[in-house]
Amino acid sequence: MTRPIITSSANDRLKAVRRLARRRDPRSFLVEGNRQLRRALEAHADVRCVYAAPELFLGSGDARLVSLAERHGAEVIEVDAAAFRSIATGVRTDGLLAVVERWPTTLRSLPVGGSPLLLVAQGVERPGNLGTIVRTACSSGATGLLACDTRTDLFHPETVRGAVGTLFHLPVAECTTEDALPWAREHGLAVVVATPSGEQPYWEADLAVPVALVVGSERHGVSDEWLEAADRTVAIPMPGPSDSLNVAVAAGIVLFEAVRQRRSRCAGEPVDEPARSLNGSALTKPGL
Repeated sequence: MTRPIITSSANDRLKAVRRLARRRDPRSFLVEGNRQLRRALEAHADVRCVYAAPELFLGSGDARLVSLAERHGAEVIEVDAAAFRSIATGVRTDGLLAVVERWPTTLRSLPVGGSPLLLVAQGVERPGNLGTIVRTACSSGATGLLACDTRTDLFHPETVRGAVGTLFHLPVAECTTEDALPWAREHGLAVVVATPSGEQPYWEADLAVPVALVVGSERHGVSDEWLEAADRTVAIPMPGPSDSLNVAVAAGIVLFEAVRQRRSRCAGEPVDEPARSLNGSALTKPGL
């Protein structure tokens, strides 16, 4: 089958792609690059269209991936290198960009069986941070991410790029705090809020139970509603002169402490054993 070829950046379809990169669309979003497209196909996402610039491919795997997308029902449109660069959002493009159908992100999207480890990101403003949070949550084995009161789109190109394909493998939902709190209570989740004014260091909280870990926005932190509803508030002690951490970094620190506790509990070990350095010696608690 002969594929259509676009050679002009003024083509109407490429104009539509550029609009999609700038504005939220309730139906679809963009993914760029081999890794993200491969993850989308692995997750059986609905890849509607692939724009491919063979001149920019970085390896033979790119052509095979395009063929795979085509076999899965995606329309494939070839674009010459100059025209493709007009739609590329990354610094170093590999000539692959796809339009993917959005999926529902209601609270019903989140699994609640077993012992959920849910990350709640409230009020996050920067799409790059939100993407890194998605990647961190997925890497930790969190059961889901709840983007609560967000001020950016979960499917923003920078969010998708920052997630590096993990958005396709992590259950995600979006809602308001007003809806999230009763939902968490209904499903028996302990609410643990990470905040600089937390009552105890993060490692002292029991994170092996079904839990919703809450981190707040870059400028304002967690809202009073979450602080008042919290079963525990925890802090990350910082012996250095900085007074704050990037929200994605903070999320990662607390998430992987939850991972440590859960593995220790499964192995029958005490979950409150001291952290150890790379050489096996016990570490003093940060800030003490």
